[in-house]
Amino acid sequence: MKKQDNVTSIAIWKSTKDKLDKNKAPGQCYNGFICQLVDLWERREEEKE
Repeated sequence: MKKQDNVTSIAIWKSTKDKLDKNKAPGQCYNGFICQLVDLWERREEEKE
């Protein structure tokens, strides 16, 4: 399986990209930052239960 087979794109507003750029670590890839956000969200939701 080629690396590109696991890659997709999503459309986001420029204002959303600006927020991602402002908050992610320097040099951090978008995928890594989005994964961190999703992990935090899932943990938060589990704590509500």
